[in-house]
Amino acid sequence: MKIYAEIYPSRNLESLKGMIEHMDMFDGFNIPDNPLGYPTMPPELIGYIIRRQFPEKDIIINQRLKDINELKLRSIITAAKAIKASIIFTQGDKPRYGKELNDLDSVYAMNLARHRGVESGLILSFRKSLKDINGRLELNANLFLVINFDDLSILESMNTERLIPYIIVKTQKNGNILEKINQSSVRAEDLHLYMKKFKKYRLTGTLFSVPGDNETLLNIRDYF
Repeated sequence: MKIYAEIYPSRNLESLKGMIEHMDMFDGFNIPDNPLGYPTMPPELIGYIIRRQFPEKDIIINQRLKDINELKLRSIITAAKAIKASIIFTQGDKPRYGKELNDLDSVYAMNLARHRGVESGLILSFRKSLKDINGRLELNANLFLVINFDDLSILESMNTERLIPYIIVKTQKNGNILEKINQSSVRAEDLHLYMKKFKKYRLTGTLFSVPGDNETLLNIRDYF
């Protein structure tokens, strides 16, 4: 099972480069597009920096669709293909600037990316009904980023080979930040319990996000 780290697309390029240089312990990286609707550096740019530093590691662009049109989508797919990155499509949070377009469906975007030869997938929330979850899994996605997995027993009844659980880690430093995110989180000291359970399943990997606490992210393996 691969271990992925989420790279927050900060506005300080040199600081970002310095952090990436010290992340060779991870198998791959996930880069969100304008998280919480705030403007940041494009994930394709950060993906390019990562690819130059780590030619063989996995890169996943977590692309929001709420405020882009199809021309922009096709440009993003072209960039992702150039840097050999995968794409997870999501509608995303309401933009803090400008208007919502709501012009693109995530399944349409995924199929377009796959047609262009780019590995792509979708968000899968375990807060949905089992019927909705199984319906999602029937889609022709390369991978699913799983959120809100409050009940891990649901993994017993499904094919887990395309699943990447998205673990938001709560630490003493980032409690205030996580209050703005309507998703489940795991305390850093409890990570060993989750990883022990995850090892039972044939998961593609596990993704860790530690907003506002880069030190814990860089030392994440120490917790399990």
